[in-house]
Amino acid sequence: MAQRGFTLIELLITMAVAIILMTVAVPGYRNMVADQQMASEYNEILTGLRFARSEAIKRREPVSFELAQGWSYQVKDDEGNLLRQRAGGSGKLTVEEVNEEDLVITFNATGRIDDDSDDCSAGCITLAHDAGSVASKKIAVSRFGRVGKPLPVEES
Repeated sequence: MAQRGFTLIELLITMAVAIILMTVAVPGYRNMVADQQMASEYNEILTGLRFARSEAIKRREPVSFELAQGWSYQVKDDEGNLLRQRAGGSGKLTVEEVNEEDLVITFNATGRIDDDSDDCSAGCITLAHDAGSVASKKIAVSRFGRVGKPLPVEES
């Protein structure tokens, strides 16, 4: 007589192999999702900074980029009119190293930042993800208005 179906031993072995594979795969998947969230939200802030700079040059007037601790941002012209607004993303990204409660970077008509300091204290934003396995990233805006690329933050 031909055997139909699985035996109990075959079923238990298959389940054990599946459980082992899932315990290996799930943490890797979580890290991948966290990396993607960090990249997405980092790029969103970078886009806002670049938009503010290009609007300042286009309008030939100061335009400010305001980043709140949440991390939501607003881009406003010299008269305070709202040009762009973005609410926080996944809620897993936190803004570290902000000089005050809110960070405001103002680009002048030439796309530069009016700041006398040599460091990027007025234009440095450090982003961290709630998942500890994701490296923090820093956005630096030079006095000349150049928005920096992602840089891993050195642990001290």
